[in-house]
Formats: sequence, C-alpha cells, structure tokens
Amino acid sequence: MKILLVKPDISDFSIGFTALARTPPLELLSVAASVADHDCRIIDMRLEKDSAFERELADFRPDLIGLTAYTAEAEAAKALAFRAKMVFPDVPIVWGGYHATMCLEDVLDEPSVDFAVLGEGEVTFPELVRAIAGGGPFGAIPGIAFRENSRRVVTPARAQVGDLDTLPYPDWSLVARYHPHYYLGVMGVVGGIETTRGCPYSCDFCSVWVFNRRRYRKKSPARVMAELERLPDGIEVVAFVDDEFWVDTDRSLEIAARVSERNQLGWKGCGWKYWAQVRTSDISRQPELVEQWAKAGLKILLLGIESHKDQEVKELHHKRTTIGQATQALQTMRRNGVEAWGCFIINPEWEERDFDDLAAFVKENEIAFPQYTVLTPLPGTMLTNKLVDAGEVRESDIPHSLLDFLHVTYPKARLPLRQFYELLADLYRKTSMGTNIHVYRRLVRNGVIARNWLRSEMGRRFTKFLGQLTNVEAYLKAHRFLGENV
Repeated sequence: MKILLVKPDISDFSIGFTALARTPPLELLSVAASVADHDCRIIDMRLEKDSAFERELADFRPDLIGLTAYTAEAEAAKALAFRAKMVFPDVPIVWGGYHATMCLEDVLDEPSVDFAVLGEGEVTFPELVRAIAGGGPFGAIPGIAFRENSRRVVTPARAQVGDLDTLPYPDWSLVARYHPHYYLGVMGVVGGIETTRGCPYSCDFCSVWVFNRRRYRKKSPARVMAELERLPDGIEVVAFVDDEFWVDTDRSLEIAARVSERNQLGWKGCGWKYWAQVRTSDISRQPELVEQWAKAGLKILLLGIESHKDQEVKELHHKRTTIGQATQALQTMRRNGVEAWGCFIINPEWEERDFDDLAAFVKENEIAFPQYTVLTPLPGTMLTNKLVDAGEVRESDIPHSLLDFLHVTYPKARLPLRQFYELLADLYRKTSMGTNIHVYRRLVRNGVIARNWLRSEMGRRFTKFLGQLTNVEAYLKAHRFLGENV
C-alpha cells in the first residue's frame, strides 16, 4: 500500500513560532517506521509551496493519506483533507496526533476525514492500515474513531506503549530533502530525538500530561545513544524534544557521560550542540546536571519559568516551582556557559505595570532568549475545563487558529486588545537578544552563535521573526479575520 503522511502548516493568519523553530516531524517519522513494509512518503507543508500538495498526490497516487496536527494547525489540516478528497474521493484519510485525540468531535465533524487515531500511533496505525487493506472490520481495533453510516464509533482506548525501547527507529530517509531546512532558534540545522514521553507534573495550562494520561515513560541510555547514531549527516544541533528531559537524574547523567565519552573517541556527533527542555527545579536540585551536560555540548536549555511572580506560578498555573529556583538555575547555567530560552506566560488580565516588571526581571537575569506566550486555553487542559465549568466559554467557541500562543482568546484581556498587543510587542522589543550587547557577546564567547551571526541566514530569519513579533498589526489581523472589531 502507498501511504502519504502529511505535516500541515499553520493557518495563514496565525503567527506561531515556526520562523524561530522548525523541527523535524518526529511523530510522522516514527509512525512511518511502524509501517515500513509499505511504500511511505512524507510531505512537510511547512516547507512546500501550497501547490506542491496536489503535485505530490498526482505523482504518488497514494492508497491512504495520514495527517497529524496540533490544534493551531487544524484548519490547515482540514483544508488539505478536503483537497485530497477532491482529487481521490475514495482514498481513506486518517487523522492522528494531539488535535485528533483532544478534539475528536471536531475531527469527526470533518466529512473528508474517515478515521481518527487516538493517542500514540505506532501500534494502532499499522493495525488500521491492515484493516483498511482488507476492507475491515474496524470495530475491534483499540484507539480509533470512525463513522459507520450515520453513527460515530469510538473504540476502547489502547494501552500505551510500556517499553519505549521497543518502538521502531524513526526513518530519517523520508525527510532527506528537508534536512537542511529544519532549524532551532539561532543554532543551525537541527535533528530531533525523543527520549521520553509525558510529564509527571500537571500544570493547568499544559496538555502534555493529559495526552499521556499522567504517565512518564523513558527510553534507556543505550537506546538514546543508538538513536543519536542514526541521526542524519549534516546536522549541527540535537534537540531533545522531551517535555521534561531531566526527570530521572541518574539516567540524564549517564546519557551525558556516554555522549562525552563518544566525543573523546571522535564519533559522528563531535561538534554537535545540544538543546533540551527542563524544569528550573531540576537544576536547583541537581546543578551537576548542567555541569556534565555542558561538557557534553549543551548550549541552550528551555526553561518554563512562566512568570516573574511566585503567586501566579502557584495559583494560576499550578506549577510547583518558584522564582527562587529559577534565578538559582539561571546562575548555575551562566557559570557553565549554558544559555536560557526562558518561557513566560502573559496573563491576559495583566495591567501595564506587570509587563514592565517582567521586562525588568528578564533584563536583571540576563535571559538570552525570552519567549512570551499568551495564556492559551488548549483543549482538554485544566485551564480550559475551569473556564468551561465556570460558564465563561464553551470549548467549541474557542477559535482553533488563534491557539498559537500569541493571541488572546479566553480569558479576555483586561486592557484594550490593541494596547495589550502593543505591550506584548514592546516586551520583545525591549528584551530580545539583539538589545543587549553584553548578552550577544556572551553568546559568541560560549559558542552558541558565530561572530557574524546577524549577517547569516539564521540571523536574517531571526530578525524577520522579531519584526513580526513587534508588529501589532500582525496580532490584530487574525481577530479582524474572525470578525472582531479591533
């Protein structure tokens, strides 16, 4: 069977962070590896002209089409499904991933979609492919949903993969044509690796722990090293895309030791820079993690600091970290030459002084890469459930295309919308990397960027993206498209 797997782009009026980070679609690489006995192709519409989709359909003539999408990509995914059905009305379309799992009714409302895969796809998708090839039946396959005549069928949930080491290795050959165009922030061509799934914490704004049913699972150090060995040639950066890479301290230190040992032996990863996402409490609890990973090549850590106010971190986000842990973590990182990609959630109920206070916090702590996202009610999260239960919103009223973390949806902004976005844009204008020559020189000294980085393709891309983030009209156009008077 010929299977075309599709990664959609975000909607035209979403801003998103794809200009800052465009990482490989690991979810599709892994699912494709699970059906390796079939003829698979991947088309990444983030890197293609719109007309390339129909050309790919005509050239490949697939027997089955698979889509994956986050909620901000859902409308673009629906449009692709419709276009595919216009060309091949009898080819089944399968939708998996976060949006299909968290917003199943929305997916089943789409006439062009035939099946939804709920949760992880590496076991479910091959079973579904076999059933489609054999003409059914489908009701005995756990973890799927479909329409049968006028009835909607949702089968029992599939058990999660217990041992992640048993998963197939991602098939990097399927995105070989895209390799040079995957990047991460300021750091260059990126290869991604997933070493864990889930998160043991339960922040109100986050959907990761909901999707993963509150479970945290991990691959062994041996499996992690084997996946690193299989990364394609030509990459400069390895992104550990785990939502919480350092939960298991001993495992994290063992992987760092193995990477350092391989570096001394002159393996293919010599010179790789590493990027990971961790909690500030990991670092304050075990600073040795930063020390050992810095020796292995770690350059940037993404930290969910979330706010400059302890009360907001605790009561609004229900995150069990403190500002003291954050400042301690930042100091440890600076001592070891590791830079911070510091993430902050902008509360729509803020007043002007809150924006000023956050800017002062970022400057005081010399955070090289501050990222500001608007508090966003993702489907299925505790935040959204509380808003729905309080009668403030119906989940179906939340426009999916605005869930790109850069638009106000719910709760509504206390300030006039234009003023809110002016203050958000001003945050980026005041605190971005290029505004502090001391931070810029430190990045060069620590080997994060080259001295002439601003004149490179990455530098030009970053400058363009920053221009978008500091343009108030870029935020407002989506609201106007949806008929809001702003």
